[in-house]
Amino acid sequence: MMRRLPKPVRGFLRRPLAVLGLVLVLGMVLAALFAPLLAPHAPTKADFGAILAAPSAKHPLGTDELGRDVLSRLLFGARASLQAGMLAVLIAVVIGVPVGLVSGYRRGWVDEVVMRLTDAVMAFPVIVLALAMTAVLGASLTTAMVAIGVVYAPVFVRLARAQAMALREVEFTEAARALGNHEAAILVRHLLPNIASAVLVQASLSVAAAILVESALSFLGLGVQPPTPSWGSMLRIGTGYLLEAPWTSFWPGLAIFVTVLGINLLGDGLRDVLDPRDR
Repeated sequence: MMRRLPKPVRGFLRRPLAVLGLVLVLGMVLAALFAPLLAPHAPTKADFGAILAAPSAKHPLGTDELGRDVLSRLLFGARASLQAGMLAVLIAVVIGVPVGLVSGYRRGWVDEVVMRLTDAVMAFPVIVLALAMTAVLGASLTTAMVAIGVVYAPVFVRLARAQAMALREVEFTEAARALGNHEAAILVRHLLPNIASAVLVQASLSVAAAILVESALSFLGLGVQPPTPSWGSMLRIGTGYLLEAPWTSFWPGLAIFVTVLGINLLGDGLRDVLDPRDR
């Protein structure tokens, strides 16, 4: 049965850590999608008779400082973290890949301008730029996603530029130019499909980093705003109750760890299978 599967799929399934990463990621995605069905309580419903209650049958993971069910908030918080990570990387790909392709294919002054701007952005730590943008634009999940996407765009600019520089002189590109294909057609029909695997690998790894940045922004109060649950804000609030109610910070911290670990394992597996340099 394995022989009937495509070769990349067979190669992926032979890597236990990559399969573990896929299982973890799928588990988190399913938990986020079916949060309304899985959550035992409303995530924002306060129960002042059960403030900082220990894990029990009614509240499997305990409650927070307002008596809200931690498990329910974790499930709904997964939506914010995964949405921020995936959409932020999508923004970065949409901005970075076209710019990088044009820069690497055209070279000359266009490449110089793009690279100097890219170097300027990458000279600052990611979290510092994201903090600055959210502070200026206002604290919200949408602002955080846009900020993270813009900050990570230079990564994809550099990747697409390097791939375009390598492919602009190969035979099929020269043949396309000789046949009179427009530059846009060459970029879309010939270069873009050939860099798709590299972009996919980088995107999968960047999602994990974007989730960490979103959690950090929410931890600092510049991401998802209360009472909407998010892992970062849950972790921040829980640090004030580490001695009396450690579960309030342990579970969101574990959720961030497991999600980032799963995405990194999945990304490493995709890189091993799709990136020819690592075969």
